[in-house]
Amino acid sequence: MKILKAQEMSQMDLKATTDIGIPSFLLMENAGLRIVQVIKKEFPNAKKILFFIGKGNNGGDGLVAVRHLYLSGYKVDYFLVHGEELKGDALLNLSILKNLGCYPLTEKPHKDYDLIVDAIFGTGFKPPIKGHVVEWINFINTSQIPVLSVDIPSGLSADSSQVYEPSVKADITVTFEFPKVCHILQPSAKRCGKIYVASIGLPKFLAEEVKREVLEKVKVFKREPDVHKGKMGHVLLVGSSVGKTGALIMSAKAATRTGSGLVSVGVPKGLNQIFEIALTEEMSIPLEGEDRLSEKSADRIIQMQDSFSAIGVGMGMGTYQEGESIVKKLIKDIKKPLLLDADAINNLANIKDLNILKEREYPTVLTPHVGEFARLSGYEKDSIVHNLIDVAQEFSQKWNCFLVLKSSRTVISTPDGYAFVSLRGSPAMAKGGSGDVLSGILTSLMGRGIPLLDALRLGVFLHGLAGEIAERKRHTESVRALDIVEEIPSAYNQIENESYPPVLHYLS
Repeated sequence: MKILKAQEMSQMDLKATTDIGIPSFLLMENAGLRIVQVIKKEFPNAKKILFFIGKGNNGGDGLVAVRHLYLSGYKVDYFLVHGEELKGDALLNLSILKNLGCYPLTEKPHKDYDLIVDAIFGTGFKPPIKGHVVEWINFINTSQIPVLSVDIPSGLSADSSQVYEPSVKADITVTFEFPKVCHILQPSAKRCGKIYVASIGLPKFLAEEVKREVLEKVKVFKREPDVHKGKMGHVLLVGSSVGKTGALIMSAKAATRTGSGLVSVGVPKGLNQIFEIALTEEMSIPLEGEDRLSEKSADRIIQMQDSFSAIGVGMGMGTYQEGESIVKKLIKDIKKPLLLDADAINNLANIKDLNILKEREYPTVLTPHVGEFARLSGYEKDSIVHNLIDVAQEFSQKWNCFLVLKSSRTVISTPDGYAFVSLRGSPAMAKGGSGDVLSGILTSLMGRGIPLLDALRLGVFLHGLAGEIAERKRHTESVRALDIVEEIPSAYNQIENESYPPVLHYLS
């Protein structure tokens, strides 16, 4: 499912009406019917409904819904927030209502309703809300009545995750044809509540050039009957330093759970005994360095790289001058799929020369969280959070790398400009070690020889779903990173059976 911005949605509407000839009045009628469908599904006991109607097409959609509910016997009132400034299809629908004897409220509405429908501003609105409309947004938010928003909660921007004030706090949002950025990214998605994506008859191919997609389904690549461990990849995970040995241990366990034939960890020889005790299925390779890796360890890794199908670097590594040299050497001389996480990214940020990424001929995957990405890219943290998809796409294209940008949503971006947003995951995963687990999962899948983008999509989805399962079995506050590792098998099963709960709800 594509993710659209306001201008893209507007162009899609325009092409549908002018190039294809679909009447705009018909599209508005279909939108209103979808609103009614959701109201009856989600609020079956609501009999008294209040609509706040804006002056644009969003208000017109609401007026269609008012008509159908009125003709079905509901007690339905509607308040024209801008008076009768309507035009076009919205004005025509207002006239139809009046001809039916259903007139707008002439006095300020009260709060004796079962449901409020917010049809004030749609995707074309540019925040913030000003003037008298502020009063009605505050009325809606303080009413203690369930709220359904049409297209987007009034006051938000369709193109950003930023929460503007004031804006409606919706329990349900019904958007049309495609989700918009504000429905997908947090924190704006919290304002949208449960999201329905409803078809109103626009041809989907009109959005085929959009390069943003929701990651909703992924493919598990099954083993052949004659497979052996040598065909399932041998991955090397490199990192660790005093006080941070757990990061690489968790990553290694995740790689094994994900399906790697062989997993090795490259660690400072002074810490090797810890790994010999902590790891059973995985193998350890003592490298130069006592409390942390020395620069010579990079030469050793480069010399033995042919033994591995993918290499992940950075978990628990530490940030230091020799670390910068290690990362720089590995980026330049590793001729395998290479994943950089955690302190590998921080060391790369300190190098201040990202051209070494652009010059690599082999796939490079970076997996930063927002703080690490801010250090690496120079963007402000708020700018990253509010424009998560845009900044990921821009970075990947500029520096010829795959990016797995981790926030409350995770964005996978590619060097050719595509972005895939995973909605899987849980607040329970907001703990140290979750990212290390993801790095192990991704490196494992990268080492399988399957298409890299498929590996990243599966890995991110698997990680988030495992976190959800861990939360359901335990408690939000009590999920550990290793609990996520232990739920990877259950997540695989749910993916294969497509038995995971949906995040977006579709009406076709």
